[in-house]
Amino acid sequence: MSSDARNGRKGPPSFLHLRRLTDDTGLLEHALGRIPRRREGYTTDDNARALWTVTEWLDPKHRSRLRGEDVPLLRSLADVYLAFLLWTQKDDGWFHNNIAYDRTPEPESVSHDCQGRALWSCADAWIRLDEGRRKTAYVLLEKSLRTIDAIDSLRGRAYAMAACAHLLEAADAGAIELPDGWTGELRRHLEQFERLLCGAFRHFSQDGWNWFEPAMTYGNGVLPWAMLRAFRVTKRTETLEIGLDSLSSLQEAMTAESGVYRPIGNENWRTKEIVSYWDQQPLEMFKLALALEEAAVALESAPGEGVSLLVSASSSSDARPHSRSGTLTAERTEDRAGGSRVVALQEHAAAMRKARDGCLDWFYGDNDLGVPMVDPADGCCCDGLQANGPNINCGAEAVLSYLMTMALCSDDRAGNA
Repeated sequence: MSSDARNGRKGPPSFLHLRRLTDDTGLLEHALGRIPRRREGYTTDDNARALWTVTEWLDPKHRSRLRGEDVPLLRSLADVYLAFLLWTQKDDGWFHNNIAYDRTPEPESVSHDCQGRALWSCADAWIRLDEGRRKTAYVLLEKSLRTIDAIDSLRGRAYAMAACAHLLEAADAGAIELPDGWTGELRRHLEQFERLLCGAFRHFSQDGWNWFEPAMTYGNGVLPWAMLRAFRVTKRTETLEIGLDSLSSLQEAMTAESGVYRPIGNENWRTKEIVSYWDQQPLEMFKLALALEEAAVALESAPGEGVSLLVSASSSSDARPHSRSGTLTAERTEDRAGGSRVVALQEHAAAMRKARDGCLDWFYGDNDLGVPMVDPADGCCCDGLQANGPNINCGAEAVLSYLMTMALCSDDRAGNA
């Protein structure tokens, strides 16, 4: 990590730009430079992401990094984002995504990705926010769950699957009490989505392409993240294996020859034949960090579940669990086959967190152009990295991606925060 990147990681986060983009209605989508573009209006997508971000930073594990005035600020922002979601959710549980600045809903078709994202954020808020705000999040979640069977996009299903796992795990830990009948329904949805994503991975993974789709497009890290999040609850070895293998594919696709991370460009995405380098999005770094942290958690929990990761004796000597050699398998300890050796899971969990921290370094200049994407003084983040430099506009998705990556990388377990 460069000295500039190391210095940029120090100190508390600034939420000044997030506050600048937020008015009494919600989080505005776009900015010209650092100034909000009111003409562009709002999206439920961004307000759901914002709710997740403030929920994350209000978690006790991050409180020590905040300034004294940050906690009341984040609570007031949570109120705004909850109110926005409460307003845009229709009676049937579906969310309207695009809202004009005059608070008029814009014409649109249903966004299944938005529905899954909002469902996750409401579930997370119900689990982790303080009591008064949790009640509102619960109402939003209860209505959202009516739509879960109809969510029909891969990323929407991934978010919904992760939400089901999150709720079941929180209930087991005593953080929430699920209403009668919810446990069985959440388990049913979780296993259904798990089968669908496993099937998608098996269908498209061939000839050296290990992924859930024929192209890596946007928000890619949410797919391995959701698989690894589901593993916490279902304990299915195939789910763990696919989660780690797809994450390895994504890491490889997002690593430049120099060794720095290179988000998949929005210009033409990434297929087996085509590689797009530019219009790199901060969102991709956040989602990769999210998946890497979840991989570390999965690797730490696997031995307690009687699961070992095995590599054949003929494979790479480093025995990385994220190898794409095709020789990785996740098996129950009692099923261990001869001719294989057990991966050192704790060591590789630490390696995953080290790789996770590299995602934050990208924001501070460890990228293709060696330029910072953020200003830590006010917490703003450029919308993308282009061949001629950063996009100077600092909209909602970018600042939220930066703040979430910063929260994920504040975990001291990595040993290099």
